[in-house]
Amino acid sequence: MTNLNLQSRFPDVSGWREALVKNRAPFLAAFFAGLAAHGYAFSNKLINHDDIESLFGKGATITSGRWGLELVKILFPDWSMPWIYGILSLLLISAAACLMLQILDIRRPGLRLLTAALVTTFPSLTGNFCFMFTSAPYAWSFFLAVLAVRLHLDGRRVLAPLVLVLALGIYQAYIAVTASLFVLTMLAQALDGEKPVREIVFGGLRALGMMLFAVALYYGVTLLVLHFTGESFNTYVTDNVNGSVTLLRRIRIAYDAFFYVFSFRNFYLITSETLRYIHIVLALLLLACMAALALRTRSWLHIALLAFLTLLLPLAICCMFLIMSQQSIHTLVMYSFVAVYLLTALVLERVTPPSSPAVRALMSCLLALIAAGNIYFANMTYLKMQLQYENAHAFYTVLLTQVMQTPGFNENSRLAFLGEQSNLLHRFDELDTELLQGPNRDLVNIYSRENFLRLYLGCDLPFADEESLDTLREDPRVQAMPEYPYAGSVAKIDDFIVVKLG
Repeated sequence: MTNLNLQSRFPDVSGWREALVKNRAPFLAAFFAGLAAHGYAFSNKLINHDDIESLFGKGATITSGRWGLELVKILFPDWSMPWIYGILSLLLISAAACLMLQILDIRRPGLRLLTAALVTTFPSLTGNFCFMFTSAPYAWSFFLAVLAVRLHLDGRRVLAPLVLVLALGIYQAYIAVTASLFVLTMLAQALDGEKPVREIVFGGLRALGMMLFAVALYYGVTLLVLHFTGESFNTYVTDNVNGSVTLLRRIRIAYDAFFYVFSFRNFYLITSETLRYIHIVLALLLLACMAALALRTRSWLHIALLAFLTLLLPLAICCMFLIMSQQSIHTLVMYSFVAVYLLTALVLERVTPPSSPAVRALMSCLLALIAAGNIYFANMTYLKMQLQYENAHAFYTVLLTQVMQTPGFNENSRLAFLGEQSNLLHRFDELDTELLQGPNRDLVNIYSRENFLRLYLGCDLPFADEESLDTLREDPRVQAMPEYPYAGSVAKIDDFIVVKLG
């Protein structure tokens, strides 16, 4: 009787099993730290103006160059589901964090747990969950951007750029995550001083070539998609591409943006004044440790390369400034800033006696404080979104009651909202999230009001069209009306129930 060789008939899963066991602890650390930060957003339906508009959609896809968002609808249907998409997003980002640890060969157990937790508590992910309708696709894009680095380093020179193209097709900003990881791998090699400088440089050039090829391929695919669908780039793209600024100026803007993070909490990547000082102390300690490690290599070529790569890292982190205008960059785009913490981890991995253990302990404590601060900030952000929603819900519930009690209100009446309610709703400035795109000052505005009333208040009354609104604004009867909430601010004029908000 012939012995069956089962191993030859089934794929070898030993490598996968080993990877799962090895990364189990950091994966769980990333997941549960992320759950502490974002669990409130998963268990409540928090909304902003974009989520109101895209409750059953992905927003602008092909017209924003994000044709991948259309493709992933098979995996992530067009429903803004906080629990399902929140958990899926967190699983993907936790897996990406473990992949980062593998790429940078970070082995110390405590350091692995801490670094993984920093990735899932980072404010860019908080911003992502403010736009829950795209959270899972963006997390998938982030994972693919990291995976492309792993594939390239493993010699998968064909698959790596294809994976990166798919990542860019979902969210272009994560090219900065890929670029930062490549610079970090070169920094690790330069710190070790074992690989010749020539090999490190050539490896970096190959990585740059892969990314440039992927960007070119992505752009070509985007043009084909636009051609076959008959679509064109929307104004968000055409108005924000940084084509009129010189390359040197763009580079300067990118460096300014990086250092402004430490100076002015730009993009809310640093979430409090205390954490700003913690980041500055951490950065100084990091540079000191890197200098000490560089001197140990006793190779001036490695030291020079290390200095160059240290200066290059901020540009890699902020490389989207080379393409887009400053006005279009926000917290979600800057997820690549986690490279600062990854650099700290790979340096601490290499700091050994006779270096002071107190320095390593201090830097680890600073990283832990940053993670804790990010968790508090995330929960504060979600609390603000909850309060904004309840505030707007109560405001418009009362207002609709007044509308329906207006003399002359009947089945032929159309609602005409004129102006904004920005001075009528509480802004919750006590919860400072001003520089984070997500909790908006005007949750309900001209852009989102109709959908809010229909989907969240059950108001299915007909609304006035833009032409009618323009006519009403010029009507002397409307101009004589007081502003809401004072008597006479809700009145029937012809076939319209006019609400003069401001």
